[in-house]
Amino acid sequence: MSKESFNNLIFVLFLVVVVFISVIFLALSLRLFSLENFFFKTNYLIYSNFLNQIILGLAGALLIFLATYLIWQKTQIDKGNLSVVQKTSFGEIKISIESIKRLTLKVVKGIGEVTEARTEVNILKPGGINIDLHLSVKQDVNIPELSEKIQRKLKEYLLETSGIEAKEIKINIDKIFYEDKESKAQK
Repeated sequence: MSKESFNNLIFVLFLVVVVFISVIFLALSLRLFSLENFFFKTNYLIYSNFLNQIILGLAGALLIFLATYLIWQKTQIDKGNLSVVQKTSFGEIKISIESIKRLTLKVVKGIGEVTEARTEVNILKPGGINIDLHLSVKQDVNIPELSEKIQRKLKEYLLETSGIEAKEIKINIDKIFYEDKESKAQK
C-alpha cells in the first residue's frame, strides 16, 4: 500500500467516525431518542464487560493517533513540495522556495552594507512571489537608499536568472551593527 493510499484510508476512517458522532448529535437534537436512555445504554455497554472498556480505550487512542497523524501530514504537505511553476513552450519548470531563498541571499550578501540576512518567500496564487527580507546592516547606512538598491537588484536578478517576478519585496531592518571607535582606529 502506498503512502498516499494509506493517508487516504486514514482520512476516510476519521471522516466516518466524525460523521457517526455527528449523526448521534443530530439525532439527540431532534429528540429521536433521549439522552438519558442513550447514556444508560452506552454506560451499560461499556462497563458491563472489561473487554468493552479495553476496546473503547483503544478506539479513543486510535482516534487521537489518527487526528495527530492527519495534522502532522498536513504540516508536511505544506512544507514539502512548495515551488514556483514557470510554464514554457516546452513544458514547465519548478523552482523550489529554497532555491529562490538562496538566489535572494546571494544578491543581499553581495551588498557590503548588509551584515546578516534572513529571507522568507511566499508564492502568490496569480503568479509571482513576495519576499520578506530581515536584515542587519552596518552603522551610518542610508536605510531608504540601501532598501531601494536591494529591492531593485533583487527584482532584476530574480527575473533574469529564474524568470520569476517578485511582486513585492519587504525589507525589515532588525539590527544595526555599531563598530567600536577602537576597532575602527586599528583598521
